[in-house]
Amino acid sequence: MMKFTKQNFIFLVFGVIIYVVDIGVDFWVASKYFYQGQYSWSVSILCFRGLSSLITQIFSYEWFKDDWEGTDTGKKKWIFLVHLFQCGIFIRYWFALKYGFQAAFKQNSRGDAAETDPPNFIQKQAVDVVTDINMLKVFKTFLETTPQLFVQIYILMEQEHGKNNFCQYAAIIMSFFGISISMVDYQISLRKSLPDKEEFHVLPKKERGVRLK
Repeated sequence: MMKFTKQNFIFLVFGVIIYVVDIGVDFWVASKYFYQGQYSWSVSILCFRGLSSLITQIFSYEWFKDDWEGTDTGKKKWIFLVHLFQCGIFIRYWFALKYGFQAAFKQNSRGDAAETDPPNFIQKQAVDVVTDINMLKVFKTFLETTPQLFVQIYILMEQEHGKNNFCQYAAIIMSFFGISISMVDYQISLRKSLPDKEEFHVLPKKERGVRLK
């Protein structure tokens, strides 16, 4: 089993920041369109956001139910309420940061340790929680971020040249960041699920070979 590394934890923290900033930018842009009288664009952005949030919350809650099957029903009711108020993804990020920090900075897993050993158990928990988040982010990417990107580009092209388009540029940049981070995170999770794949590296590894004379 591959380890949850410090690099993975940094990607996780960066993903949390991008996710929160993306939410703020969406509501900022929607409010700008609303005050400018462009109600259709404001509603469309909020609809993309609402549809994406609804679907991801449904899947997240169902996955929690499967993972916590046989546990206290009080926890399930609490999780249901959290997802009902569209905050389930933040609970998942909390668990991911908690287990990810323990796995990356506090655990020294032996390479020959069994999966049930405490260090490897933490590693598995971190990888599993982050994998669920990355799959939910893929849903968000294709249900919200990508459609919003096309809408923002269309609006930018339709507006008068020289008009202040700072919020549109910010939305487009955040959409690009969101799509890129989501695909990178999905690739990392995919590699961790395949035992014959090497760890994902941002920078290429230096090859150590014998120099031929």
